[in-house]
Amino acid sequence: MINLIVIAISAVMFALPLVRWRWPAFRVWMEAPKYTMLRQERRFDEQVAERRVSSNLLVEGGHA
Repeated sequence: MINLIVIAISAVMFALPLVRWRWPAFRVWMEAPKYTMLRQERRFDEQVAERRVSSNLLVEGGHA
């Protein structure tokens, strides 16, 4: 039974790179979560940068 599980997992491990190489559409689907996370991270970084700029303007404006 363990041998069948190991064989099945090994077959999947060897099949995924082959399928990824052969069909570019599958590659896009497979990498979609990575790009979604990067988009969210970029959006978060932009929000933090905007807050810093607005807080700097408030601080500088108050001292002038």
